[in-house]
Amino acid sequence: MNKTYKKYINKVVSKINCSKKDRNRIREDLDIIINEKAIQLNETNPYILLGNPDDVAKEFAENMGVKLFSHNGYVSKTKILGIPLIQVNNHIDNKYTEYKSQKKIMGIPLIHINRKPYGVAKGIIAIGNISIGIISFGGISIGVISIGGVSLAILLGLGGVAISLVSAIGGLAIAGLVAIGGQAISNYISIGGSAISKEFAFGGYARAKIALGKDINAKVGFYKESGTGEFVKKVIDSPIDMKNYIYDKIPDANFIIKRCVDKFVHLIKNIS
Repeated sequence: MNKTYKKYINKVVSKINCSKKDRNRIREDLDIIINEKAIQLNETNPYILLGNPDDVAKEFAENMGVKLFSHNGYVSKTKILGIPLIQVNNHIDNKYTEYKSQKKIMGIPLIHINRKPYGVAKGIIAIGNISIGIISFGGISIGVISIGGVSLAILLGLGGVAISLVSAIGGLAIAGLVAIGGQAISNYISIGGSAISKEFAFGGYARAKIALGKDINAKVGFYKESGTGEFVKKVIDSPIDMKNYIYDKIPDANFIIKRCVDKFVHLIKNIS
């Protein structure tokens, strides 16, 4: 199919509210009609051959007994720098669809949705099987804030496997600062079924300078069942005494670590 004709036909079809089967039939009919008129009139411009796509869509809809879409899409009221956060111009019902917003920031589409099997979505907001964006959603997702099966992020990663420079939440969570997950690994704070960190860890198995958990390996900490380390003890009844013990052994612990200790000494008795 001629690319110009295809673009014109898609404009017509996008305005008609009908089934996928009927859409395909309309495409076939329009392709035949355009090519026949092109030969008869020796003209290649579909707008000259058939007229305004709106009028053509209306005629098809009336003949089929269906309705046109009442609007061309959705524009959100929320705006950033005067640009709508979400703007979708056409009805989308195709299983394999790609959409790029007309609005761009520094040449990058505000929204890029790519649902093609091996398509890559690249935008400020990116959605696809593979997505790259400031805010990214995908099977494999890369972004500042990233959500996906496999999530690679700068600020926050959420996913089955989440890797982030700052914070990650997932089945397997690896982060520079804070990791939360079934298996949590970080340089600063880790919380999870298995939590490994340099400074603080809380979990079924916890390994860090300060650790609280069922089983621990730490410089100082409290365990429910087993523990190894320099100043490691079994959980006692008094959260205050546990906190004081930890602070006495590591007096230079910073404010954030102390807040973690304050929070989790109250939870360690309930860990299973």
